[in-house]
Amino acid sequence: MNSDLSTVLNWIGIKSDSLNIAVTGLCHDSRKITNGDLFLAISGYDNHGIDFAYQVQRAGACAILAETVKDGMAKPKGRQQPLTIPVIEIENLSEKLGVLAANFYDNPSEKLEVIGITGTNGKTSCAWLMLQAWEQLGVKGAYIGTLGYGNLQQMNELQNTTPNPLHLQRILSDFVKQGITHVSLEVSSHGLSLGRVTGTRFVGAGLSNISRDHLDFHESMEHYSSAKLSLFKDYELDFSIINSNDYYGKQWISKLDSVVSYAVENTKADLNATGINLTPKGIQFSVVYKQQSYPLFAPLLGHFNVENILLVLAVLSRQGFQWSRILECVPLFKSVPGRMNSVEMPSECSQCPLIIVDYAHTPDALKQVLMALKQHKARKIWCIFGCGGNRDKGKRPQMGHIAESLADVVIVTDDNPRHEDAQQIAEDILMGMNTSPLVIHSRKEAISHAIEHAQADDLIVIAGKGHEPYQLIKGHYYQFDDRVVATELLASLKEKCA
Repeated sequence: MNSDLSTVLNWIGIKSDSLNIAVTGLCHDSRKITNGDLFLAISGYDNHGIDFAYQVQRAGACAILAETVKDGMAKPKGRQQPLTIPVIEIENLSEKLGVLAANFYDNPSEKLEVIGITGTNGKTSCAWLMLQAWEQLGVKGAYIGTLGYGNLQQMNELQNTTPNPLHLQRILSDFVKQGITHVSLEVSSHGLSLGRVTGTRFVGAGLSNISRDHLDFHESMEHYSSAKLSLFKDYELDFSIINSNDYYGKQWISKLDSVVSYAVENTKADLNATGINLTPKGIQFSVVYKQQSYPLFAPLLGHFNVENILLVLAVLSRQGFQWSRILECVPLFKSVPGRMNSVEMPSECSQCPLIIVDYAHTPDALKQVLMALKQHKARKIWCIFGCGGNRDKGKRPQMGHIAESLADVVIVTDDNPRHEDAQQIAEDILMGMNTSPLVIHSRKEAISHAIEHAQADDLIVIAGKGHEPYQLIKGHYYQFDDRVVATELLASLKEKCA
C-alpha cells in the first residue's frame, strides 16, 4: 500500500496539503521500521515512542506522528539534536491507529463478512466452529484469535487474542487478496478497550457469556461488561447474537437492535436447546427453532459446547445459509485445539487413564469443564492447574475452591508465572482451599505424578494452557505443550506396563 502524508493526516481530521511525502507503510515498533514507513510514536507506560526517533530516522522512516503525552504515561526523554524528518504531534494518536490502518489498507473489512465473537469463555470455540461450518458450506473463511490467524489448514502465530490495529488491518487486507470472504474474529475486552478493532466493519457479533476475568485491567465487572457491550453498541452491526441465559446478555437484549437470542432450556430464546445427553462420544440434543425441533449429535465433549454450537447456528442462520445445510455441519464438527482435547491413548495400554487438556484459565471456565466431565462418570477426576502470573490475582483462590469442590484429586502446578514468584501464585490459590493439595511446581512432574498414580478408569484434566506450546517464566519462553508431554508420559507408562 502507498499513500502520502497529507492524505494520512486527512484520515484523522488534520488538514494539510503541503506534506507531499510518500508513505509506504505504517509502524509503531521502532525495531521493525523499513524505508518509507511512517513511524507512530505512542505514549506508553514505560517510555514514549519518540525516544526512538533517531533510530527510526536511520532506519528510513519518512516522518513521525508523535502522540501528545498522556497523564500517567511516560514522558519523552528529550532530544539533543534536531531530526531531518518531519515530526507532527497528534493528540490521542493511540486511539486513532485503527482508523489510520483501515484507511491505509483500503478498508479491507468492508470487503469481508467479519463476525466478532466476544465473551469470557467460549470465544475461541465459537469462532473456530464457525470456520469449520463455513468450509462445509462451501465458503472461503478465515479466523483470527487465540489460536493465531489463518484457515483450517494453516495457522500463523499471534501475541494477543485480538492483534493491534496495524497488524489486524494488514491481516484483513491479506485475507482479501487471498479471496477470503468470511472472517471469524475473537474480540477481547482488552481489544475493545484499547481500540484494536476501531476501523473494522463487523457484519454481526455474538456474545458467549460474561464471568470474572481481567479485573486487574478493568478493575470492576461493570467496566469489564461495558467493554464487551461496546462491540454491540458502537459498531453498527447488522445483527447481534446474544446468550439470553447469561446475566449480562439478558439485560442487553432490550438495548440492542436485530437481536437473535439463544439459550439452553429456555423456551423464550429464538434458538433453544433441550434434551441434552452427554455420552463418551459426544453430545445428543435437540434444537428448537421457529417452533420446530431438530435432533442433533455433536462429537464434542462438555455441556457448555451446546451453547457454543447454538451461537454458531444463530450466526449462520442470519447470514442466510439454508437451515437444513446448517444442521448438517454439526455432526462433522471437530474439537477445538486445546479445548476439551482427549490425549491419544497408546494402543493396548490397559492401565492408561483418559487425559483431557483444556484452556480453562478462569473460575467459570474451570467450573464448566469439571462439571461437564463429572457427567462422564469417571471413578475419580484429577485436576492439574495453576494460574498465570501478573494477571488478576483475585481469581486464584476462586479457582482453588472450584477445583477442590469439583475434582477428587487436585495438583496445583505452574502455569505461566511470567515475572511473578511461582510459590506466591500457588499460595494465593491455596487461600481458597480447605484441604492441602499437592503442589508440584514442575508442570511435567505434576502431570507425571497424576498419570503414575491414577487408575485406568480415572480421568485427568490438565487445565489452563490448552493449545499453548510454551511456558513463560521470568520473561523467557520455554517449549512446553501439555498435549505432547502427556502423550510422551503415557507412552512411558505403557512401556513400564509391558
